[in-house]
Amino acid sequence: MFLTVHSLVALTSIKYISNPFLLFIVNFLGHYILDIIPHGEGDNIKKLKGGNKEIFILACLDFAFIGLTSLLFYQTFNYNKYLIIIALLGATLPDISWGLYSITKLKILKWSYDLYLWTHKLIKYRTNSIFEYAIQIIPIIICYFLLK
Repeated sequence: MFLTVHSLVALTSIKYISNPFLLFIVNFLGHYILDIIPHGEGDNIKKLKGGNKEIFILACLDFAFIGLTSLLFYQTFNYNKYLIIIALLGATLPDISWGLYSITKLKILKWSYDLYLWTHKLIKYRTNSIFEYAIQIIPIIICYFLLK
């Protein structure tokens, strides 16, 4: 899933969880649960011709959307800024650590790479990439109804 989707789920969880520790854990684990669902970008990221440069640009765009979404959530729902940061950290840390491992090959981050591969391959069935990308709208729709 794009980090934006993970972040939207994390921001929605603040409505239901106010304990910072629990909020972090739920969003950290929730990230991997969402990643089990086939969602298209894994194979396409490997095919990028610009390599790390293009991945970096995509990550920057993702983080820009996260910032904008967080600001909108804060203005709309007046969530505690501290809880926003904790929820987003839990939701994005798995991909941040995976990305850092992919670039640096630091052994301390190898677990994140292995867990990334494992979760993305749990469901072996694959379909059209466009359909898999479209699946990412399901958590967005669920968040919309949970926030009503």
